[in-house]
Amino acid sequence: MHNYSTVFIIIFFLSFAVAKAQFATSHTSSVRTPVMVVNDVWDAPAVIELGTDDVIHFSFDEMSHVYHRYICRITHCNADGSVSELSEIDYLDGFNDFVIDSWENSHNTTQLYTHYAFELPNDDVSLKVSGSYRVDVFDEEEDDETPVVTFCFSVVEPMVDIRAMVSGDTDRTYNEGEQQLSFVVNYARCNVVSPASDIIPVVYQNRRRDNAVVGIKPTYVTGTEVEYVNNRELIFDAGNEYRRFELTDPNSPGMNVENVIFHDSAYHALLYIDKPRVSYANVIDENGRFFVNTLEGYGMPIEADYVNVHFAVDLPYRAGGNYYLMGDFCGEGFSKDNMLFYDKDEGYYFASFLLKLGVYNYMYVWLPDDSDDISMDSSEGNFYNTENEYLIYIYHREFGARYDRLVGVAKK
Repeated sequence: MHNYSTVFIIIFFLSFAVAKAQFATSHTSSVRTPVMVVNDVWDAPAVIELGTDDVIHFSFDEMSHVYHRYICRITHCNADGSVSELSEIDYLDGFNDFVIDSWENSHNTTQLYTHYAFELPNDDVSLKVSGSYRVDVFDEEEDDETPVVTFCFSVVEPMVDIRAMVSGDTDRTYNEGEQQLSFVVNYARCNVVSPASDIIPVVYQNRRRDNAVVGIKPTYVTGTEVEYVNNRELIFDAGNEYRRFELTDPNSPGMNVENVIFHDSAYHALLYIDKPRVSYANVIDENGRFFVNTLEGYGMPIEADYVNVHFAVDLPYRAGGNYYLMGDFCGEGFSKDNMLFYDKDEGYYFASFLLKLGVYNYMYVWLPDDSDDISMDSSEGNFYNTENEYLIYIYHREFGARYDRLVGVAKK
């Protein structure tokens, strides 16, 4: 059981914790829970098809009932995330820097917030070309060079077919702690002159940016197919299934929630102290995602309250690096926002986040001081049969072109 005096001491750290999501990142503690949903499918990749009725819905919360005039700026990017050479007139039909005009104050919540939302395409702007896009949201009354939130999404024009498979049999291990991703791209419907250089794959494991693979060379080129097989750059640590907690009512602890208390005008949810995992967790997860939910039903963005969620994991102190929480709500990087702190009196690591009611996936990872590569060995373990999600984006850069076209997306 948690030591409650410790809980109130660590509330201090909450002011530094900013809830983020993969491909959707808040840059300030006053803006939380940025979310993208395609065609009302909450777990769909952030990809819409060019020239169709596909719609992507963007939303976030500003933690007050004071109206802010937010401006959205759309930027076209290359496969590696850099800004493309296209001008706005090349990729936008309409006007950039449009105002978010849909907003609602929270209702019957202890934490006041205003929910802002917009869609793309909309009546004012549509997208003319495929590729990667970035939407930066600026507060008109603040520094217009620093966005409060950034969304990254893609527009695809399907012109290639992708066949993919995942195996525990890699060039390094056999059914141990790694997974080998292999895929074949058929470009018969796409005018590719030099497939080895013109086709640019980008691969994400569970939408993570830290171990993304960009622009690898093919193993074979045969006829109208490019094969990426037995490639060491496509070997990933398998990890384990994500841990999960559910909290849809602050008055009733849900899955993996030990207790909920009300202190200093705010709710605090104490999760059960987690243990390091030494075997594969055969559970259903959402591969790191979260979704907002209340007892009133899914789709109530202004009635879900915010709760201070306290995580703890029973791991001994370890020097030479730090443990971090990982999951879509933690963001794509590793910083003090999602770092765990060690309580030497209680003998465990802890972290706290202000999170909206809902269902959340998370796990604990280790990052050495001298490395950019995380490890799950001591906290979660690596097991070949983990059901990870792999997203494969295929870009095509024609000779002399000024941008990378996105010509195929597959999920495995």
